[in-house]
Amino acid sequence: HLFHGAHDPGKVRGTIELRIEPDIREAEPGETIVFSVALFNQKTGHKFPTGSVEDRIAWLQVEATDALGRTYHLNVDKKGFEGEEYTISGDYLAYQDMGVPLNQPDFKGVQRDGIPAGNRIFRMPYFDPEGRMTIMQWNTAKLGVDYRIGPRETKVEKFTFRLPFDVAPGAMKVKAVLNYQLLVKPVADLLKVPDDESEIKIINEHSTLVTVLP
Repeated sequence: HLFHGAHDPGKVRGTIELRIEPDIREAEPGETIVFSVALFNQKTGHKFPTGSVEDRIAWLQVEATDALGRTYHLNVDKKGFEGEEYTISGDYLAYQDMGVPLNQPDFKGVQRDGIPAGNRIFRMPYFDPEGRMTIMQWNTAKLGVDYRIGPRETKVEKFTFRLPFDVAPGAMKVKAVLNYQLLVKPVADLLKVPDDESEIKIINEHSTLVTVLP
């Protein structure tokens, strides 16, 4: 029996079905549009991502491109659940306990996520005895919030976007992309593992159009 799993792009691609829709189709500069992204686990009989759960992340990025080709990154709306801070990307250091096997007692850690800030991350963080995120199973004292997508489960993420006053009138394309990495890139770079371990794999994508009124 071959366990290709996450290392086979053909197995991973399309695992999660993805759709993005706005609450309104037309808006003027300065007005707000709320985009809802539905993610449905249609292909796996287990939670996604899985495998080496402490290493892996799936992350949802939404960007809007106006009629002049200018791109705007949309931040995910917070839901307010316990541990949510570990499911939204940002500028945080983590994995300080890697200093033990590296024989660096003062190791400050590396970037926790290594992706653009404000994206929703689907993961389950592991914590060491000092309450810091870890990728080392042997040093895990507890598990954090399990914000992965279960089999046949649908998660809905919202992105509230206030149109900039200088946005170009005309058609605006808004694209949602679900990405996947076997290992966060800052850790992969530190440990000098093969590039394909931190390569960004696209699981699925979907786009919609709204009209910016002059």
